[in-house]
Amino acid sequence: MSLVVCSNQDSDATTTATFQNIYKPYSFRNALSSTYVIPKNAQVALQSCKYNLDGSVPLSGGDEVLYQYFGVTIDDEIGQTIFRNSTSFPIRTPIYEGRRDSIVEVSAEELATKLQTAMNDNIFHPNLRNLIATSVVRNATSNEFEGYSIEYDQDDDATLTLPANDEIIDQLSDTISSTGEYQNFSFESGEFTSNISSRVAPAVGVVASRPLSAYNGELVVTFTTANNNGVDWGVGLSRFVNDFIRDPTIGEDVREPSYFHEGRVGPSDNFFFDYIVCRKEGELKVFHTCHNSGILGVKKGIEPVELIYGNKDVEAGYDIDTNANNYEKVKYVLSYQQITIIMIRTDGTEDILYEYDATLDNESNLSVVHQSRWNLYPLLYLATDEIDSTGPLSLFMDESGYTQCLNCDTLMSQILLDEEEKVSWYNSVELEGELSLANLLESSGPWNDVGDLENLWAFYYTWGGILSGANPSLSGVNKLITIRSKVYKPSYGANTSKLLGFTASPIENFTEGTPPSLKRTFTSDSVPRLLASRSMFVRLENMSQQSVNARVGNRSSIIAHLPRFDGQVETGRIYHEPKNLIFLDLNNSQPMPVSSFDISFVYSNEQYVTALTGQSVVCLYFREKPSERIQQV
Repeated sequence: MSLVVCSNQDSDATTTATFQNIYKPYSFRNALSSTYVIPKNAQVALQSCKYNLDGSVPLSGGDEVLYQYFGVTIDDEIGQTIFRNSTSFPIRTPIYEGRRDSIVEVSAEELATKLQTAMNDNIFHPNLRNLIATSVVRNATSNEFEGYSIEYDQDDDATLTLPANDEIIDQLSDTISSTGEYQNFSFESGEFTSNISSRVAPAVGVVASRPLSAYNGELVVTFTTANNNGVDWGVGLSRFVNDFIRDPTIGEDVREPSYFHEGRVGPSDNFFFDYIVCRKEGELKVFHTCHNSGILGVKKGIEPVELIYGNKDVEAGYDIDTNANNYEKVKYVLSYQQITIIMIRTDGTEDILYEYDATLDNESNLSVVHQSRWNLYPLLYLATDEIDSTGPLSLFMDESGYTQCLNCDTLMSQILLDEEEKVSWYNSVELEGELSLANLLESSGPWNDVGDLENLWAFYYTWGGILSGANPSLSGVNKLITIRSKVYKPSYGANTSKLLGFTASPIENFTEGTPPSLKRTFTSDSVPRLLASRSMFVRLENMSQQSVNARVGNRSSIIAHLPRFDGQVETGRIYHEPKNLIFLDLNNSQPMPVSSFDISFVYSNEQYVTALTGQSVVCLYFREKPSERIQQV
């Protein structure tokens, strides 16, 4: 019997030799000065080992998941549910999107970087997009690792920006042009003009620049030339819809959600929108899309609904044909979840057409800007020209443009990069085949059902706005979900509580920045677990023992499993000594001379555990195979 001690170096100090191929802590060779002879019919077992974990985190594709939530707090103790009392769902955020069968090992700092990228890619609200900053928190005195800081910020830039000429999408076409050429219209310097030769069909365009800012973002459009020629027009806001499908209601191919029901009310022509102010049959009309149980019954879906206005400055059923008030422009103002619509006269006077009022009947309020509508883009519409007007008919955006979220990428750039799933939450579920989740949000929430004649929408939910006070942020609350929640659904697979150091979930206690500030910071409340949930194995690579790794389907040189690694909660020196030695035959019928021992530490997929550092020690126990005793009968 023999005990062989193998090690990659003399101490835990990191040396130049540590980085050389044969001295790595996870893969090393001990060359002998003289030949060591292993007796015939020998066996080997792992007697003990010691290794160092440097705090690196092995990540596997899609395995480490948290959810981000931006909305209202749900009080389940009084019977509230996320389906009835919230306009948003938690957003799945995998930290690492690599292949599930691959592992990447990262330091705490590298994990913070990956976390920041993942959270910015998946937060989706345009005023929060690309503004999340994550960092490692260390003790100010000892510099010991204490966790992570996650900081949300909000875009409040009021700069007006004009979209580029090629940044518009034909809502009635199955192709998206990137050259600025469209069948029924042209778009240049914010001017949307119907083609004279193509006026037998309507012109409908969704501006494909950046989404309208929800921080009091403004859009102003002039409609004079179309209105003076008696042609119906419309100025609206719409999400981007990637699917171009056949609507059975009208028997036409259109760009709309599969659960959108067309053709009952709306502008003169059929197309999808979220909100629109338009001229129809000589009247000024306002339409929006929401659920209508009075028409659809128990069937899920959304459809156009007419807003009953007249309680503000503009009289009900205003005759836009004669246009006694000389209106020439429509102005939208978006304040988080509330929309204000203003009509502007030729002398600059602004008259409020619509403003959110929680006490109004449902039919007199626009439906809320929910999660499917976080990304709203200007929509421009010129109807079929039945009277064959001469000269161009146009809608003019304000010469300075509209209030874009400059922290976001443009819609057109994301389309050209084939990244439509990153545009918005709606587009992410649309392209992942989970559009039923958006349908559930829009159809199940009673706050979106204009057919509910018993309760006002405010009975279930009050539209969020801009907070007053020292920190005037959007009123939505940020929450982090690191453990599956029974209240904030869906959140299946959330498993990053120990990894990120947030023991309570959902995490809703954040620190606001020094006023005036829109920043909200979450900080780990415990030292995170910097280890993988994956087991580690020891290999003896230059011997003739036989193991089979069924996970990869091949023979292996693994001699032992290190179960202490699975669930380990500390870093630094880790020791392992199996209670029962498992001996493997070396299958050597003759004495076997050995000049070196090749040792490695691997995961179940035979990939090196590169998270190890410093000194690794492996003690091997060799013995002759015990002779089998034949029991006399």
